Amino acid sequence: MSNNQSDNKKEEILNAAEKEFILHGYAGARTVAIAKRAGVGHPLLHYHFKTKKDLFKFVVLRKIDLLRQSVLMSWDESERSFPEKLSATIGKHFDFVRDNADYLRFQLQEMEQYPELFTDIRTKAAEEMNPFLEKLQAEIDRAAGRGEIRPIDARLLFEDIISLNLLILTTGPIVQLLNPTECDEQFYERRKSENILLVTHRLTK
Repeated sequence: MSNNQSDNKKEEILNAAEKEFILHGYAGARTVAIAKRAGVGHPLLHYHFKTKKDLFKFVVLRKIDLLRQSVLMSWDESERSFPEKLSATIGKHFDFVRDNADYLRFQLQEMEQYPELFTDIRTKAAEEMNPFLEKLQAEIDRAAGRGEIRPIDARLLFEDIISLNLLILTTGPIVQLLNPTECDEQFYERRKSENILLVTHRLTK
């Protein structure tokens, strides 16, 4: 099997594992079912991932890397102002939450039920996100020096963004009851705009 074929099979296994974990939770997911969903033999699954726990870690860390890549795109070398870059970051994170809502509900549930599964993941996640947070802090310091925004700790700012955007996972269906004629797309676009406004105004007003 070539390296490309091996990478493709690994990706198929990870996609299948994500679906099985979402459907059945970590405890209920079975590697035999994951292999079948991926269209590979059980031995091949264990060739790439020795245990179900290893497979679970890869699934979680892949999502973290996807998030990191999506928000990093906003902090390019363009001449956009800090508020413009920040607005793009909030929007990209909001879209990430919306696109991965089922997965994120699953992860939040597993973090509560099986915190020991996330011990190593937290360490690795911090290593993945620290370069982004350092870059964000440098941007904050420069923007604050120019008087564009108020100073703030980058980690606190990112926590605010995460907390606000994750609310749509639990409150979205309830809030939509207040305006039943509004379609999903209208609701999410309005909510995203409001979240951007709330965070950016905190720093600029």
